[in-house]
Amino acid sequence: MIFSLRQLQEKCREQQMPLYVSFIDLTKAFDLVSRDGLFKILHKIGCPPKLQSLIESFHTDMKGTVQFNGSCSEPFSISSGVKQGCVLAPTLFGIFFALLFKHAFGSATEGIYLRTRSDGKLFNLSRLKAKTKIRETLIRDMIFADDAAVVTHTQEELQSLMSRFSMACKDFGLTISLKKTNVLSQDTVTPPAITVDDYQLDVVHQFTYLGSTITDNLSLDAELDKRIGKAASTLARLTTRVWTNPRLTTATKMAVYNACVISTLLYGSETWTTYARQERRLNAFHLRGLRRILGITWQDKVSNFEVLTRAGLPSMYTMLRQRRLRWLGHVRRMEDGRIPKDILYGELASGKRTTGRPNLRFKDVVKRDMKAIDINTQSWEDLAADRPKWRGTLTTQLKSGETNMMRASEEKRARRKLRNNNSQGTTYSCDFCGKECLSRIGLFSHQRRCPRRCPRQFDTNQDEN
Repeated sequence: MIFSLRQLQEKCREQQMPLYVSFIDLTKAFDLVSRDGLFKILHKIGCPPKLQSLIESFHTDMKGTVQFNGSCSEPFSISSGVKQGCVLAPTLFGIFFALLFKHAFGSATEGIYLRTRSDGKLFNLSRLKAKTKIRETLIRDMIFADDAAVVTHTQEELQSLMSRFSMACKDFGLTISLKKTNVLSQDTVTPPAITVDDYQLDVVHQFTYLGSTITDNLSLDAELDKRIGKAASTLARLTTRVWTNPRLTTATKMAVYNACVISTLLYGSETWTTYARQERRLNAFHLRGLRRILGITWQDKVSNFEVLTRAGLPSMYTMLRQRRLRWLGHVRRMEDGRIPKDILYGELASGKRTTGRPNLRFKDVVKRDMKAIDINTQSWEDLAADRPKWRGTLTTQLKSGETNMMRASEEKRARRKLRNNNSQGTTYSCDFCGKECLSRIGLFSHQRRCPRRCPRQFDTNQDEN
C-alpha cells in the first residue's frame, strides 16, 4: 500500500489534480471486534461450518490474568476482540475490517477514478489512447491490517466518506481515534476542514504510513532523514557486540550489517523515486559504515572500490536497482484489478499534464535502472512474467553493471591522480605583476586583486581608505 499511495501522489501531481488523504486510526482495533458479529460475517461469506466451529472454540470462555511483580491477578473473562498472538487474528480482523468498509462505502461513488490498461508496454506513451482496451476503476480506500487511508480529489467527497465510515464503525462496535486520525492534502490552496463527530481532524504536512514517511510535496528528504537516522542508531548500538568483536569474522559482520543496518536503511526503498543526489547520500552512508566496521580511516587512502571488495558487498546504487526492479517484476505478475498494478499502468480519468519537462516519476527511475544494466526496456515484461528467469537476469546484469561502474570509477580516479602528478612543479605567472602561483585557481584569485591590473582603481581605493 505504500507503493500504491506514492504512485497515486505522482499521478495527481503529473495530471495537476488535488489529492486529499485521510489516515484513519482505530482505538484498540483488535480488542474491540464484536465476536458475534465476526461469526455472522464468517457464516455470510461461506466459511465451512467445521472451520467456523473450530474458530469459535478458540474464543469461547476466554479468560485472562495480569501478572505484576511476580503475582497474578484473578482471572477475568474476555468477551470481545480476536485472540491476541493467534496466527488467525490478522486474517479474522482483515475479514471483519473489509466487510466494515463494504458496509460503509457499498453505494458510494466518491473516490479517484483511473483509466488503466495492463496488456500494453509500460513505457509506451500511446498505450492508454486505445479507448476500446481501457477499463475504468475506482480507488477509494487502501487497507493493510488495521491501517487505512481514504483518498479523494475534493474536500466534500472526503467529508462524505469519513461520515459514512464513522457511522459504519458505530454499527460494528469500533471507535475512531480522533486525535490520531490525520488529513494530508496535496496541491490544494487552503487546508481542508474535515470533521468526525463534530471534531475537526488535524491537517499534517507529513505522515508515517506503514512505517514510511508520506509528505504533501512528494519529497523523499524527510524519509531519508529518518531512514539514515535509524540505521545510524542501529550501527552505533552494535559497535561493541559485533563490529569491534575480534572473535567474529568479516563475513559474519557483513551478514549482521545486511540484516540489521541495510534492512533498516532501505525499508520501503522499492517504492522510492530517487534523484541522483539522494542516491549519493545513501551511498555515502553505506561506505562510511563499511569503513567504520572494517577499521579503515581516511588516512589509509583506500578507494571505495577496495572497501566494497573487502566487504564483499555491492554499492548502494546496485542495491536500490535490485530492490526496485524486483518489485517492478512482482507488480507486473500481479493479476489485473490489483491496486498497485492498476495505478502503475494507469492514469487519472481527469486532469491534464502540464507543458514542459515533467517531474521525475517512478517509471522514469526504473527505466533508468534498466538502461544502466543493459536490460531491454521494450521486452522486460516478457522476462518479468517468469519469476526465476527475471531474478536470474537481474542477478547477472546487476553484477555486470556493478563491475563496469567500479571499473569506470577506478579509471576516473587514475586519471585524476595522473593529472595531479603532472601538475606538480608547474607554476602560473601573473601577466600584470609576474607573481608565481602554484595553481590556476590561485592565479585567478590573485588577478582579481592584483594592484598592477588596474592601478588607478587601486590608488583610488587607497586614497579613500
